[in-house]
Amino acid sequence: MQTAPAQQATVLTVEDDPVIRETIAAWLEDSGLTVLQAEDGSKGLDVFRRHTPDLVLLDLGIPGMSGESLLKLMVQEQPDTPVIIVSGTAEIDAAISAFKNGAWDFITKPVPNMELLEKTVRNCLERKSLRERLDAAETRYFQFIQHLPVTVFSMDGSMQVTWLNAACPRVLGWPVAEALGTENWFMDNVHPPDRPALQQALEAALQRGNDIFCEFSFRHRHGYLIRLQARSTSVSAPDAARAGRIEGVLLDITDRDFLDKVLVQREKLNTLGAMADEVAHEFRNPLFALGGFARRLHTRMPDIMEAGIILEEAKRMETMLDRLKEYTSPVDVSPEPTNVNTSVNFALDRLEPQIARRRAAVSSNLEAGMPEIQSDPDILLQVLMNLVTNLLDAMPEGETLRLITSQSAGTQEVTLMAPVQGTPMADPEQLLLPFDVSGPQRNLAVSYRLVKTIGGLLSVTRSHNVHTLTLSLPAGHDSRVPGTGAGAS
Repeated sequence: MQTAPAQQATVLTVEDDPVIRETIAAWLEDSGLTVLQAEDGSKGLDVFRRHTPDLVLLDLGIPGMSGESLLKLMVQEQPDTPVIIVSGTAEIDAAISAFKNGAWDFITKPVPNMELLEKTVRNCLERKSLRERLDAAETRYFQFIQHLPVTVFSMDGSMQVTWLNAACPRVLGWPVAEALGTENWFMDNVHPPDRPALQQALEAALQRGNDIFCEFSFRHRHGYLIRLQARSTSVSAPDAARAGRIEGVLLDITDRDFLDKVLVQREKLNTLGAMADEVAHEFRNPLFALGGFARRLHTRMPDIMEAGIILEEAKRMETMLDRLKEYTSPVDVSPEPTNVNTSVNFALDRLEPQIARRRAAVSSNLEAGMPEIQSDPDILLQVLMNLVTNLLDAMPEGETLRLITSQSAGTQEVTLMAPVQGTPMADPEQLLLPFDVSGPQRNLAVSYRLVKTIGGLLSVTRSHNVHTLTLSLPAGHDSRVPGTGAGAS
């Protein structure tokens, strides 16, 4: 409860002596305060509970319920209400006992000066008001920290995380209680290749007070890796014998990191389109020349001068083919052990805002126990996100998108099905033709090309109003099969 201004505050005086009680009440009322009176402990407790005064003046020697018992009850029920002891007992032990039980101040009777009593009352009311404002500010600050969209953490000198805000489950996937209750939780979930550099940065912060600004991969609760950026400041220990601590934030930069890679891929795909136009133009003249000389060679001897020109044009064609081959691969493939189910869950997590905006439901039926395959997880993730996005854009709002994973001899498959709007195409496979379409359909063409770079197959079928996208991936040791690059036909 917020304290009323001192001029409007309510004071309860519990005093068995009517003369003293009336004198105190008259003085304080003349000073602009509202005064409630009680002559014994039972009535004092009743008035206290019914009127919740801003401050209490309490005599320890009241009849019935003792003043000490009443003090304990008041402090227990309203610990923020100041209680000033006004007692005829001047012994130091009585004052010490009163303070231990929660009293804010102690005045002996007879009160030597009513101005002193009033000043004590106002000082206690001001202290209460300051405490309430401080508590309110701390509460606002705490709620602000809890609702930040980044993970705020505190780490002790042994690199154990001791506090996390409420964003931890949303950003990292880990419940706060589980994370704080697991020894070495933070460092154990840092991606092993990134662990030495991060540990070195943390040690430097703890030992020399360095600020931290570094990026690393971290294992999400669902099993996939996310990219984090740590920004923190060290807090020095009060003495050299004690370790300091680190306080800071963890920002999820997975989307930014992934987008950087996507931009590289798309830039090369755009370059491929421009290169195809250049090749078509550049090939026209040498092909005409070769055709003309071929006709003349039909009627002449094979050792004439034109043979050299044919060889020169052939070399030119080979050079352009080499350039075309260089640009037809959208991105270098880096195969590594990849769990398809984990990649599906990661893609769905990343697309959760889009799914919510479409008011779509997602039904996942992921086959348990599917082993890891050798594939490029970044390319696979982009393909999965493109396929889900394509179906979300094509399906009516409020419908259900179904995802199924399965495995058979030599392959693992991801099947996506959703009802779609619009007129059915005579041949849905046309959606996979590169550069013939735009918008979300272009994502299918991009995905088709990317799937081929990792040795997979993407197919499209439509039955009635249900579109089915099937992604088939090789389950062998090397997911990049010869002849299945972006330029393969």
